[in-house]
Amino acid sequence: MDHRRLALLAPLILLSAITVGWAVAGATGDSRASGIAGTDRQASSGALKGPRRVVVRDLPATSAAALERGEPVVVPRRTPAFGVRAAGGAASRPPEATVIDSAAGPGFQPRAAPAVSPTSFDGLDNDDNISATGFDVSPPDPQLAVGPDHVLEMVNVVGRVFDKSGSVVETFALAAFFEVPSGYEHTDPKVIYDAPSGRWFASYISFVDNAVGDDEGLLHLAVSETSDPTGAWNVYERSFTDTFPDYPAIGLTDDKFTISVNLFDIDGPPGPVSPGCSPGEGYCGEQTIVFEKSDMLAGLPGPDVGAFLFPINADRFTVRPVHSLSSVSDQYLATFDPAFLDVLTVIRITGTPNAGNVTEAAATDLTILAQDSPPPSETAGGGDCILAEDNLGPPPCIDSGDSRMLEAIWRDNRLWSAASAACLPASAGTVRSCLHLTEVETVGTPSVVQDILFGEAGGYFSWPAIRTDSAGNLYVSFTHTSSSIFAEARIAGRLASDPPGVSGSTLLRAGEVVHDSGRWGDYLGAAVDPSDPSCVWLVGQYAKATGGATWGTYIGASSYSGGCVAGAPTATATPTPTATPGGPTATPTPPAGPFQPGDANKDHVVDLFDALAILHDIAGLEDLEFPENGDVNGD
Repeated sequence: MDHRRLALLAPLILLSAITVGWAVAGATGDSRASGIAGTDRQASSGALKGPRRVVVRDLPATSAAALERGEPVVVPRRTPAFGVRAAGGAASRPPEATVIDSAAGPGFQPRAAPAVSPTSFDGLDNDDNISATGFDVSPPDPQLAVGPDHVLEMVNVVGRVFDKSGSVVETFALAAFFEVPSGYEHTDPKVIYDAPSGRWFASYISFVDNAVGDDEGLLHLAVSETSDPTGAWNVYERSFTDTFPDYPAIGLTDDKFTISVNLFDIDGPPGPVSPGCSPGEGYCGEQTIVFEKSDMLAGLPGPDVGAFLFPINADRFTVRPVHSLSSVSDQYLATFDPAFLDVLTVIRITGTPNAGNVTEAAATDLTILAQDSPPPSETAGGGDCILAEDNLGPPPCIDSGDSRMLEAIWRDNRLWSAASAACLPASAGTVRSCLHLTEVETVGTPSVVQDILFGEAGGYFSWPAIRTDSAGNLYVSFTHTSSSIFAEARIAGRLASDPPGVSGSTLLRAGEVVHDSGRWGDYLGAAVDPSDPSCVWLVGQYAKATGGATWGTYIGASSYSGGCVAGAPTATATPTPTATPGGPTATPTPPAGPFQPGDANKDHVVDLFDALAILHDIAGLEDLEFPENGDVNGD
């Protein structure tokens, strides 16, 4: 570095250092940092086995390895009974007051949906399942992660690496990748690319119902050694006796890798249920496990990986750790209170396993619009509505899911959650499946900013997956059906500067046939491009004419600002109904819009912390996460 420049910067560096010192000193007295003692928590650092080193490019592309390792399973969706009540701490609000079902409706504001880039291509479908594993599987449960050079998709039994133009690089069976033991059934993939560390994180589950001896469930975890997903990964596993860790979700912060699961008995019902589990549904409770992220990045032996296991909690169900999209140490999680239809619980975990201070520092209940299970989503075509093993007669339909939370993300003190939900558009006459999207401010005591049910009178929306780009704009991948169309993939969203609500939507991929497997899915996926954080990639699912179960996936890059790898987006947004926000708060408009020049850490404030970040970038001590915002004079 030029010494003359350093001399000019020295006073600013000193001032920044003084500011940091003041900030650290002041933080110790922050009255908002209330905590719950963790003395009743069960610490564990020896639960993991492994790692085994797996190289994706060396995995066989045929079915042989997978067939030797047992069969995939379509686990019936299990939901425990909690004696649900309609309202928690406040009077119930009718959902019909929150949904607009025509462009002429009150409060409708035409806004552009995020446009789909020309960089869009077919993802995995059920024919790929059959080719790679020999199995015909529904639902697919598509997941998506994006790195510097690759797009990684996983469905229930197969993974595929693409380059960013959509060319296939590698295809592999998940049973071989996660090294599922022979004879175990397996399902529920999750995958995230962590931009700060430049690594990929993934999870999977398997289980076996043994005729003699204990049944066993396995939680599989994998962390790549580099940013190349076709290279080496370290694969771990943790066992559960007589239970399996259903419907896992993973989250990341600067220092934590967190996973939450629903534990169900493997045998029953109708078989005998383990002590402590519900005899009616076999539900044993939710469990959250926090791992030391740096230990997993280093590929330490399982017993040496710091881990903290929260006690099994039978009063919670389907807790979602957030994927943190900006720098933070606290792990936020979100869940719906299973005893009330209108309560969202935001959880904050602090500390790390290796420091021995992991604790649930806060759990805040927020009153929201009623979150009830949606009806089936009707589709075009002939045939019956089949849900799991139930035939409800015509017309055909797809499964819209239940009331559980599907996903939660966090960026710059804003937490978004997503779910399918029942709603009643004003002129619909019948209850529909809608998207339930809730934005929460996490500074201080969490508060609801927006609470949105998004749907239409003539159709059904379900299975939302969400991400926000570096400017805080929201992107949503979801399934759309009606009596006149087959199940199709669409995207919607909103600019951070928009009034509360959601935009119209854009078609990602039209449906082709009636889907009649009885299961449409458990979730979809979305990911921010680390090479262009104004670009968000989404995977949607559509009814596709295949040789097996009639589903396919489609992957698209999308941007509000003309980003994404193939140039400016070209698709035209198709207006669809938008919803007015509801919820208990006055819904303050978030500090949004384009971030100001100089706001290097994108906290909506230009201050000395930004100056420090810019100086560190100049001095080469660290790179700005948002280099475009270091351009203070806008040149």
